[in-house]
Amino acid sequence: MYIGEIFNQWRARRRVGGPGAKGALPPTVYALGATSMLTDVSTEMVASVLPVYLLVALRLSPAEYGLVDGLFRGGAAIVALLLGGLLTYGSGRTKFVAGIGYAMSMMTKVLLLASSAFFAIAASLVLDRFGKGLRVVPRDAMLAASVPRAQLGMAFGVHRAMDGLGAVSGPLLAAFVLWQIPNGYTALFALSLVVSVAGLLVFIWFVRHPAGAPDAADEQVPVPVPRTPLAWRSHLLHALPPRCRRLLFLAMPLALFTVSEGMMFAHMQRSFDLAPHLQPLLPVATATVFLLLAVPLGWVADRFGAGRVFCTAHLLLLPLYVLLVAAGGEGASLWLVGALVLLSGGFLAATDGVLMAAVSGAVAPASRALSIALCAAALALMRLLSSAGFGILWDRVDIGWAVAIFGAGLSCSLLACWYLKPFEGLAPPETAPVAPQSLA
Repeated sequence: MYIGEIFNQWRARRRVGGPGAKGALPPTVYALGATSMLTDVSTEMVASVLPVYLLVALRLSPAEYGLVDGLFRGGAAIVALLLGGLLTYGSGRTKFVAGIGYAMSMMTKVLLLASSAFFAIAASLVLDRFGKGLRVVPRDAMLAASVPRAQLGMAFGVHRAMDGLGAVSGPLLAAFVLWQIPNGYTALFALSLVVSVAGLLVFIWFVRHPAGAPDAADEQVPVPVPRTPLAWRSHLLHALPPRCRRLLFLAMPLALFTVSEGMMFAHMQRSFDLAPHLQPLLPVATATVFLLLAVPLGWVADRFGAGRVFCTAHLLLLPLYVLLVAAGGEGASLWLVGALVLLSGGFLAATDGVLMAAVSGAVAPASRALSIALCAAALALMRLLSSAGFGILWDRVDIGWAVAIFGAGLSCSLLACWYLKPFEGLAPPETAPVAPQSLA
């Protein structure tokens, strides 16, 4: 839904004139977008072939694949997100920390080329997610610090649009490589490494460390003080005010009972016996639906509220779960693939970045990095438990029972969100408190 903000703010600038409603985005936003695009191309080239590579080539069980998928979705990112937030929080080292994260993701492709053993692949995925987790917080903090508040949605929208382009291009490249070279996973991993190196070079040469948002004059300027010990409780209260904590606690069960794309694609591959070079096209279709629906859903969120769109998107997961079970039946047909892809892409378009945007807008800029880190780490933990739990249920019981349990949990979580309305009452950025500037 970040991409929808591009349309919303363009429309707002046409309605309202003045300095706060116009102005081009700084080059740093586009440089960060290009870096994320190239890195995402590299990562998605690998991620799009994981189901067929691990389940068919390496013959992993659903439980083992669920653990790997959980590590890829969360795993090491939990620790890395917190570490990235703490290193960024009040330190001014955002580019350095983000650069380390991009470099670690590049090294994962070297590990994939070095060995095809399961443990080497698992270690590379952990390292990749650790690098992603380490760079997310400082990258988003740099984006937020590069533009005034009036352009936050536009900056994140442009960045997510370029990131989405990488999510489409990566699987297409993977499908082309496997089409030209059957079982050519080594060539695919080598090309992925080249693209990852290109992304790191763009980051080093073209991304400039922002000195602060253009309208930061209204913020309190920190006065140099001795680094005295401050209670962690004080930092956490500033980073996650009560309303933000309430939003996070209600969003965590939703993430826990959301079946990952990887598990869904793995089941579809088994049900339809897709050729290896066709497997990467599933995430391409999902990403395409995401790009097509992001702007319309952003307009709907602007009109009716992001919270309503966010909860409605999770409600649409229930028919997706029904179709997921139907895909394993004897009468399964390819029209189910289109329905699953459409629902999955629409869900991503309606939920991507909504929680981070809500939390970012409700805290002071000084606390933003730590706030994003805490929220993203909590959600990453839920995704790890989600994939691992779904894989175990699928392997030990049945895919139908796994989907039924996840559907029941999701329904209960949606009822809690519907009645408690977690998006209401979030403090606007103008009233958010200023956090302490140093950690002991």
